[in-house]
Formats: sequence, C-alpha cells, structure tokens
Amino acid sequence: MKKLSAISLVLLTAATSLFAQAQVVQEGAGRPVNVSISFGTWIIKLLMSLGWILTASIGFALGVGIAIKVFDALSVNIDEWEEIKKGNWSVALILISMIVMVGLLAISVLR
Repeated sequence: MKKLSAISLVLLTAATSLFAQAQVVQEGAGRPVNVSISFGTWIIKLLMSLGWILTASIGFALGVGIAIKVFDALSVNIDEWEEIKKGNWSVALILISMIVMVGLLAISVLR
C-alpha cells in the first residue's frame, strides 16, 4: 500500500508539472497564425516557437527548483521529504501547489 501511495504521489506531482507547462505552451500557441507566409518563414517561426518552449521549460524547471529550495530553507523545523516518505499528503499538496504557482507565474511572465 505504501508503494501505491508513493507512485500516486509521483504521478500527481508529474501531472501538475505537465499541466503548468501545458499552460505555458498554450499561452504561446494562442496567437493567430498567418497562413499566407512562405515555407522558409514558416520553418523559422516553428524553430523560434520550439526555442521559446525550450526556454519556458528550462525557466520553469529552475523556478520550481529555486522555490522548493527556498521553501525548504524557510521551514527549518520540518523535513518535508521525510514527511512525504511517511505518506503525509498535506506536505505533498503544499509542494504541488507551489509547483502550480510557479507555472502560473511563468505564464504571466511570458504574456
């Protein structure tokens, strides 16, 4: 049962991370596309879009890492990772909400 809860926690964390990244990509892809452009221009725009997706992913990963390190430093009396290993879902939900907030911040920066 412990293994099942650990797997579900990992899946929930991965899902929230992917959700936040999908929001960033969706915001970038929501602009109207000019269909009367040449193939070369289209390829350049495609490569630029892929570059922005890569930039957003790296920024999101760094932002989450920094946010978790800061949160870990501010809560000196609690070992979050040990609590998560024990099955404490409340600590896991706090970290998941922090990941979602970093994603929402990344969206607002990219707008």
